[in-house]
Amino acid sequence: MTAVPRRAVRSQSGIVLVMVLFFVLLLASAMASFLRRVAVDAGIATNRDRAQQAESLARGGVRLAEAILLEDLRTKGEQGGPDSRHDLWARAGDFVRVEDPDVDLLVHIEDAGARINLNGLLAKGVVDEKARLYLKKLLAGVIANMPGRPEELLYDPLELAANLADWIDSDEVSPNGAPEDELYQRRDPPYRPPNRPLLSVDELRLVAGFDGRLVDALKPLVGVYPLAGGGGVNLNTAPEWVLIQLQRGSEVSGSRGLEEKDVRRIADAREDGTICAGDAQAPGCTSLADLLKGDTIERAATERSKVFVVTVVARVVDIERRIETVIDRTAKGGPKRLSWRVQ
Repeated sequence: MTAVPRRAVRSQSGIVLVMVLFFVLLLASAMASFLRRVAVDAGIATNRDRAQQAESLARGGVRLAEAILLEDLRTKGEQGGPDSRHDLWARAGDFVRVEDPDVDLLVHIEDAGARINLNGLLAKGVVDEKARLYLKKLLAGVIANMPGRPEELLYDPLELAANLADWIDSDEVSPNGAPEDELYQRRDPPYRPPNRPLLSVDELRLVAGFDGRLVDALKPLVGVYPLAGGGGVNLNTAPEWVLIQLQRGSEVSGSRGLEEKDVRRIADAREDGTICAGDAQAPGCTSLADLLKGDTIERAATERSKVFVVTVVARVVDIERRIETVIDRTAKGGPKRLSWRVQ
């Protein structure tokens, strides 16, 4: 028998040890990758479940808002008074609660009439000169209060008002006789004015002269619902920063902007009840004519509201879902959702 040299044995043993260590490290690396993948998959599955729970909770919040609006309509009855900031729907965020530290639900209901309806400027497909003048004043006031240096706010309210009027009116010709789409056809990609009511406030970004900064400044003040049929600002639900944008006057006194004292008088009166105009009187109602010494407010309303904007935010642990929908509560067959957006 031939003897194996000790040096060869030691060499073979070293190779075996290196190979064993290599496979041990390879196995450890595979196990670490597997465990990491399991943890990632488990996290994805957990987040997916929470996202589904959050969206289901948000959808439930929308149904709850619809029920609140219908109940408010039922309790007031056919002869009920106008909507107000004291109504159940206006206080939904105060009493809708989920008793779970890991779950949260916020339901906010806003009267669409609490903002200036840009589509209310349309009358039979036309934006008349009086409506254009009002729009110019509104835009001028918003621009004057935007943050920034004067050289950064080079907007022309008259031109903006004309461009918006051309965007929503039914004809295809500007007041100067030029085609309305002339400016838009030079853009990349080219497009045309739709000549119909605005579908959202964000659509203003497509109108010549409007940019994101101006649209963001307008959002707290304006809306687009109802899309047709006008709809004035509801004096009983509009915030004070919307009321200050309105005009008061009469055939004798002429038209002028509301002053802070006028807005304060309206706000104080509706804290005690509601404000009525014309023949629509109700118990506890304060006459607008009495408040403003015979004047009326242009583009204002005090009737019962039909369209509401519902915002629901649902949170499950660290996953959040937000649903924004517009609801017509007087539609035949029950509440009708006019728009729907999930974030």
